Amino acid sequence: MLDARTITRRSFMRRVLGAGVGLLSLEFVGGTLAFLWPNITEGLGATFRVARLPDLLAADPDFARGYPHSFTAARSFLINVPAARALARGDVVQSPPPSATDLVALWRKCPHLGCMVPDLCESVKRFECRCHGSTFNILGEKLERGPAPRGMDRFAVLVERDGTVVIDTSQVLFGAPEGVVTFTDPHPSNVGCS
Repeated sequence: MLDARTITRRSFMRRVLGAGVGLLSLEFVGGTLAFLWPNITEGLGATFRVARLPDLLAADPDFARGYPHSFTAARSFLINVPAARALARGDVVQSPPPSATDLVALWRKCPHLGCMVPDLCESVKRFECRCHGSTFNILGEKLERGPAPRGMDRFAVLVERDGTVVIDTSQVLFGAPEGVVTFTDPHPSNVGCS
């Protein structure tokens, strides 16, 4: 005779199978909800204090020479426009410290499908999205290659009285339409990083 507290092999297998199916169902429902839930991006909508402009120029000499300053907290590149234009043309010009109107913050999100745009391609001084090959000049303006519908989007940049550079990610400015380029890049516009 079997004791009432004894589990038969058949009832044990039913319980294990039921637990496995239940766990698999929970994983499926959890994965489906995570996929359907909106992707909340960190930090967007906030203002970020980068640094005082003289301190930034001293700490990042490449920024003074025209290379983008990658500011990961705001997911952006800070561009010193006069120096960046000179760098893209191949000029070795020491430009004066930038004013508030000389700074641009490019959002690292590609306007095509939202991939993150990597750092500047050293060979041609351009940005190229690795997902679909859209190319942008050093100021984020769309060039011929790739499916992006416009240039890289921008954030508002402010310089406070004490010289602190502030990136305001609550103000997203659409990039220039394809074909609008504000300076002549010496490299052919259909050339990318690869």
